[in-house]
Amino acid sequence: MKPIFEKINKHEDQSFYLEEVIKPYFADLWHFHPEIEILYVREGIGTKYVGDSINTFYPGDVVLVGSNTPHVWSSNEDYLDPRNKLISNAICIQFMEDFMGKSSFEIPELIKISKLLNEAKRGMQFINHTRDILCKHLEDLPSRVGMDRLIGLLTILDIMSAGNDIKYLSSPNYKPSIINSEDKDRMETIFRYVIKNYSNKISLEEIASLVSLTPPSFCRYFKSRTTKAFSSFVNEIRIGNACKMLIENKDNIAQVCFDSGFNYLSNFNRQFKKIKGMTPSEFQCKYKNHNFDLVFND
Repeated sequence: MKPIFEKINKHEDQSFYLEEVIKPYFADLWHFHPEIEILYVREGIGTKYVGDSINTFYPGDVVLVGSNTPHVWSSNEDYLDPRNKLISNAICIQFMEDFMGKSSFEIPELIKISKLLNEAKRGMQFINHTRDILCKHLEDLPSRVGMDRLIGLLTILDIMSAGNDIKYLSSPNYKPSIINSEDKDRMETIFRYVIKNYSNKISLEEIASLVSLTPPSFCRYFKSRTTKAFSSFVNEIRIGNACKMLIENKDNIAQVCFDSGFNYLSNFNRQFKKIKGMTPSEFQCKYKNHNFDLVFND
């Protein structure tokens, strides 16, 4: 899953790009661009990959993605079937870090926003009360024009920079510059292999050989680049996909366990609770009751 560079086109009379995306499903390629991105999901459910993280997106999801951080939103399989007549709807905002001028964010009133945009390279999800406030402002932004729209964006960034209801998505030391370094091909190979093979037994010897390393060297290499053990990364990918299956109303949790790449139900339950803070059955129950905050804001 190699990230591709995406060029953003905006109107000459606007300092930033805004689009209301309405289509049956989200299915872009894993990509990156120098623009910072705000994505607000109005309708739709699926999986979002931001940096080295995998999480579920849902109605009301608000995420800030930093410059050059690889990302993609991929809708659940139900959305791919036109007979289901499902709709995916989002507001997408993209802007350069210096969209107001080279030194704009150095003035005292905007220092907090400058810090926010730098931290966004890990990917930031806004939850609880801050998310609720942001949704109202984001809903209002498309109807505004000219200076009024610019003020609206600054207000949104100000709310983001002042809020405490933030969930960082990628690892603490994640750096998007990895895609332009000598490690680029290796990390892409590792990521692509895990995404393709998470439901099967993943051989450390095989994946290490794909990037021309011995298993011990591979483990050290992966942890030095991602700050997490390779086994933890694989479990996160598996649990993320297990969440998708549980959302798709697959009630047989034992089958979800095995389809996600776990051999033992006890280990699946333990890893699920470790990562999501609840058991698979609790996750499914809360989702069915539309308790999105309880399900996704762990």
